[in-house]
Amino acid sequence: MLFKRDKKLWKRGEELFDQLAKELQVASAKLAKAVITWCNYEQDPEARQKIVKLQDEIIEAERRCDDIKEELIDSIFSKGAYLPQATEDRHRLVRYMDTIVNRTEVVIRRLCSKKDFPSRIPHEMPILAEKVQRCTDYLQDALKYLDKDYDKARNFASKVDAMREEARDLDFHIFGRIHSPDYPPKDAAYLYTISVSLVKVSEAAEQTSDYIQTMTVKYG
Repeated sequence: MLFKRDKKLWKRGEELFDQLAKELQVASAKLAKAVITWCNYEQDPEARQKIVKLQDEIIEAERRCDDIKEELIDSIFSKGAYLPQATEDRHRLVRYMDTIVNRTEVVIRRLCSKKDFPSRIPHEMPILAEKVQRCTDYLQDALKYLDKDYDKARNFASKVDAMREEARDLDFHIFGRIHSPDYPPKDAAYLYTISVSLVKVSEAAEQTSDYIQTMTVKYG
């Protein structure tokens, strides 16, 4: 029996998939901006207010992502917009992408949970946030080319893996710096939590990029 794809549903599915990727990237960019603002709080008397505003925007982005995911699962995947095998792959990608956004929200909430600023913040912290953002930037490029050019999709996916490795190495470096007499134990514990939480975003991006590479092998 031939499978007949609903072209209208498929088009809507592609639109939603693109929206999800863009929301993910925007949330990641806002997180990087929040971390940079946090690190430069001594030069910015409005740093706290700016970070809280970015938190609200990221939470809103996460809610939009939930709405997109719900529509994809309930109204697109379940209605035959894609071939059965492609439906399974897309469904898994959506879950992976949702994990990235959820972890992004976790970081910003943890960042805002402490009402005062640490007495000292490692200067590598904004660099780590930027590396995490680059992971999601590369991921969006990989997603963009997934159905257009498998070689380009694989290339951008491999860049996610390499950038995640750089983020992890920097996290270890930060860990060594904060566990020194220069950092009060309470601040060290908080800074470690933020650093690890950032790396978890990059790990979720890597998990997604790994699956993209699997898909390019399967369909290429």
